[in-house]
Amino acid sequence: MRWTGVAAVVLIGLAAAAEMQSAAVRWATDDVAVIATVVQISLVVHVAAGLTFVVWMSQARARSELITSGGGHRFPAVWVFGGWLIPFGNLFIPQMVMQDIWRGSDRSRPAVELEKRPKSRLVTAWWLCFVASAATSVLPDAEAPLWTTISAALGVAAAVLAGLMIGKVTGMLLSEPTASPAPAA
Repeated sequence: MRWTGVAAVVLIGLAAAAEMQSAAVRWATDDVAVIATVVQISLVVHVAAGLTFVVWMSQARARSELITSGGGHRFPAVWVFGGWLIPFGNLFIPQMVMQDIWRGSDRSRPAVELEKRPKSRLVTAWWLCFVASAATSVLPDAEAPLWTTISAALGVAAAVLAGLMIGKVTGMLLSEPTASPAPAA
């Protein structure tokens, strides 16, 4: 799981760099062939990053489920993948799955039910940046340099937040459980 997380962070970083490159090319040239090449390269990197991230999410979900003894996750494990594919559901299901993974990874409150554990502001911030980046990339004038740049900037923010989130969740999942305090005599 650790290496999948590292691969996801690296590929997400490359995808963010590809978005910035795409924005820079749109400011620099109107050459359709150059723009098409940059977009195709960006697409390949984004697909690789997305697949690697979903594999990491699946591994994190499985470990989180072990920690919580299988209880509390709002969606079955198949939704780690399926949630990204359902039209309109993909606007909220992946974030909800990630929040459950985050909460299930927290070993500091083993007796607290998953839905009563606090949600992560980091997960929420990542998701808002990710969705905003995707939304600005499909606006009617999305290919204009300004919108491409705004989308890329939001994509970079989402990438940084995703890297932090992956690191934090992986750390929580791979850490040793803390010893419970001894009962009072």
